[in-house]
Amino acid sequence: MLAALLPIRDPRDRVVAYELSAYPLQGTPGIATSEQDARSTLELLGTLPLPRLTGGRSVHVPVTPMLVRDGALARYASVDAVFVLATQALEDEESRRAVEKLVAKGFRFGLDGFPEGGPIPDALKGVTISLDASRIPSLTLANRVQQLLHAGLKPIARSVDDRSTRERVIALGVAFYSGRILPRGKVRRADSEAGAKRAVTMMIAFSDGRPPDNTFDVFVRNDPRLSAEVLHVLRSASMGVRGPRTIEHAFNVIGREAILDSMTGLVARLAAEAAGDAELALIALRRARMCERLANGLARPPHPRVRVLAGLVSTLDSAFGVPATSLGSQVALSNVLSDVVVEREQPLGQLVDLIEAYDNGWWPDVYARCKLLGLSPTMVRQSYFDAWRDARDELGAAKPADN
Repeated sequence: MLAALLPIRDPRDRVVAYELSAYPLQGTPGIATSEQDARSTLELLGTLPLPRLTGGRSVHVPVTPMLVRDGALARYASVDAVFVLATQALEDEESRRAVEKLVAKGFRFGLDGFPEGGPIPDALKGVTISLDASRIPSLTLANRVQQLLHAGLKPIARSVDDRSTRERVIALGVAFYSGRILPRGKVRRADSEAGAKRAVTMMIAFSDGRPPDNTFDVFVRNDPRLSAEVLHVLRSASMGVRGPRTIEHAFNVIGREAILDSMTGLVARLAAEAAGDAELALIALRRARMCERLANGLARPPHPRVRVLAGLVSTLDSAFGVPATSLGSQVALSNVLSDVVVEREQPLGQLVDLIEAYDNGWWPDVYARCKLLGLSPTMVRQSYFDAWRDARDELGAAKPADN
């Protein structure tokens, strides 16, 4: 199975859980109807290093009535999971009884779809219930959210893929929402935004592969915040040597190249601070590491520094609260990186498009872009989880969110 973990956020934009989205490797649209595909999705819980990937947050996993009735969930009693069942499945008495028994044993359930057939069983009062915001008319959605809230349920608005929809569903009072990462309405920390812009500008200056020179030294020394952040990143990294005490010490012991490389994680952290969204650091760094790996498969692989920057800049519109088309006025992008941000017609831009599609679980798009670039979907899947693991390690262990 192809698989991705899609963030579920609360109204304050904090990631509180993840949704496991999966798709058959052969690319057939059977995930909603094929019992075997549903079983394969469930089995991912035993193969993925979920606590390490999710930072201790719960995972919402789609299940079918058959999986609920035949005891398949028993193997996953110790997994921090919410098993999501289609709401209409509760109309079947046998399935409803099976759910109630599992709830009594401590299993957690969520529902998908508005309950058209009648009231929710008492055993499921207070659970999450997902509604697709892209498929329900605005007035109908507002009415349904209020009914669910009145019934003591916790609505999740899915497919929140633009800012206006995000603002609308939060105003309705939904407990959670999910969708693509979006530009924020304003920057939360101007100093972090300025630092991220300065760091990206310097990384772009040396993205052609030439070694950092004295101008890089001056740049790092003259920015106290940047110097402190660089030292923090280097001390936190598993480098096999004692961490540098000062920037001068870092230049002498570690060298300019290592300091320049450390700025990848630095930009990811500063961008997340600017947006007030801790998850953005993980997304930016994960995309950077995916680009590093997958760009090897391109006909003309770009320099590793450009690959890293492609992943980073694909998230900066969200960090700075600007449209992607305006990002060039914020940071002096090269021609290749400008294409990554807007047009995505060149190979590196097409690769970022593939990575963004995978990030969001847009599976038909993933297959189409893999075919265009000549990349194996299996290889992209492996890169996604390897990059996620590496990004978590680079950023340090995150504290579990309340959920």
